[in-house]
Amino acid sequence: MSVSPRQRISPRRPVASAGGQRSRALRSGVTLMEVMIVVAIIAVLVSLSAPSFTRSMEQSHADVAGARLRAIWAAQRLYWLENRTYSNDLAELESLGMLDPTIVSDGGRYSYSIVAADNESFVAAAARDGSTRWGGQFTIDETGLVGGAISAAGESDISPGYQ
Repeated sequence: MSVSPRQRISPRRPVASAGGQRSRALRSGVTLMEVMIVVAIIAVLVSLSAPSFTRSMEQSHADVAGARLRAIWAAQRLYWLENRTYSNDLAELESLGMLDPTIVSDGGRYSYSIVAADNESFVAAAARDGSTRWGGQFTIDETGLVGGAISAAGESDISPGYQ
């Protein structure tokens, strides 16, 4: 049995239209307009997520400041047990080995200090540094209560802890 040339199975070739151009159904690839639409959609998604990302970063730095204030509180409690008074100098707590040296000399986003100390109470603070947008401070007292907040224009306040 012989097969005529018309009956032979051959690879599909593009069909020329009346104008001599190939059929659009067989063309592969993307147009510049399609690429531009995808890029525009990605840009919109990134611009919507950037503010929440920066706020999350600021919240995480506030949590670190709160943890460091709790370390100062623990060091003050140890100091009080030995001396029956609270220290008014972070360097003293560090020199006695009660406080991590990075808290005193970190120079990061927060600066730490002891605002007031006597035989019965103390207040330590973490002030936000190095930002033109965020400002404020957190405090901790002898009871271990962390207070205060940092704020920025158009943003809700941030305080240490889960929010």
